[in-house]
Amino acid sequence: MFLFCRLYGVRLGAGCRFWDRAVFYKEVGSTIQFGDGCVFRSDLESNLIGVNRACIVSTHSNHATISIGNGCGFSGASIGIKDSLQMGDNVQVGANSYITDFDWHAMDPADRDNPDLISASGVKIEDNVWLGLNCVVLKGVTIGANSIIGAGSVVTKDVPVNSICAGNPCRVLRTIEPPIEVASQIGLGEQTGARNK
Repeated sequence: MFLFCRLYGVRLGAGCRFWDRAVFYKEVGSTIQFGDGCVFRSDLESNLIGVNRACIVSTHSNHATISIGNGCGFSGASIGIKDSLQMGDNVQVGANSYITDFDWHAMDPADRDNPDLISASGVKIEDNVWLGLNCVVLKGVTIGANSIIGAGSVVTKDVPVNSICAGNPCRVLRTIEPPIEVASQIGLGEQTGARNK
């Protein structure tokens, strides 16, 4: 996988690991890069919750960018990007989840196979997000840091930081009280410390 990625122009950070072969498709001129220590579980037995396909990462335009931070994990995840995906550090993408920033087909039946008429809007997933099993993240969405998306959810709108969300469409169920060290990093240190005294 490391040799394939190097030849294909997919940038891997140090210490990335693969269980079985992942699938990468990269349009000429596009960018796919992963930080250090990312994990790709494509083997059926590599995640005992049940992985039903290889990890698939693809770009679908010559200007598409996929930028993944450090320490991210993917289990049978499928990522398809026409504009942009920006993912922070320590994001866990649960088994068989799917992330895309475009519609794949135009709305008008007469134009279904015309790629120039397919709308796209970038996706951003911030640090420490956990996507549960079989989640779907759609175009134009930002998922705030430390948030948890429940299994089987379909994310169509922005998710605030420190949220537990679930459903189709996904909605906020409650807010997580971040640990003091995390709270201080996001500007909540004094308030959180006062409550915990």
